[in-house]
Amino acid sequence: MTASSRSLLPVVLLGSALSLTGANLGAQPPAGTPPPAKAVPAAVPDSTRQTIESFARLQHALNGLRDREQAELAEPRNKKVETQAELRTRHRALRADTLKAHGFTPAQVSAMTLRLSGDDALRALFDATMERLAK
Repeated sequence: MTASSRSLLPVVLLGSALSLTGANLGAQPPAGTPPPAKAVPAAVPDSTRQTIESFARLQHALNGLRDREQAELAEPRNKKVETQAELRTRHRALRADTLKAHGFTPAQVSAMTLRLSGDDALRALFDATMERLAK
């Protein structure tokens, strides 16, 4: 078996498995089918809205922090292993400070992330808030 055929093997196996299960990933719904219902964020209580707003602000701050960290790690002068370890340590401290400043613990962030991943209405509210904060 050649290297190129070994790299194609997982793709071929996945395609075969999908065809056996009847999955059609690129299929469009039949004409006349109504679009799937979107979750309505209006049904979310005010206290939960405030929590989602706070969490979105935290995520926005963490995203900016992560972007800065990645930019610093990518700089040619920071390619030494020791320098990258120092940068990562500094950014872990900044992340902890950011969590504290926004009133969250790592456990609360994990719990909220899990909650958002399982609730379409909350996720829609979170996404809308993140979009608003990005502007």
